[in-house]
Amino acid sequence: MTDHKASDETRPLYRVTEVAGRQVHSLDDLIGATTVTVENHGHEEHLIGTGVQDGQSVQFYEKETGSALTTDPVWVFTDQGGGTIEGEPPTK
Repeated sequence: MTDHKASDETRPLYRVTEVAGRQVHSLDDLIGATTVTVENHGHEEHLIGTGVQDGQSVQFYEKETGSALTTDPVWVFTDQGGGTIEGEPPTK
């Protein structure tokens, strides 16, 4: 029996609702040290970290307060057009 669960699942995309407490206008808003609020199906998350431009996306290195992790979780944000910025959460 083959377990297809892991390969068939896709990570949900989260819509960016605010950057540093303001409405987001472009991927440029996510570059540098900032805070980002994302939403998916009524569930909000508040992220603190640093965004780095990577081609047509922004890699956002989330800082986890009090974490002993040697690497920070990385979100990938892309511009979906029409003023919508979406982020793919880090793999767990």
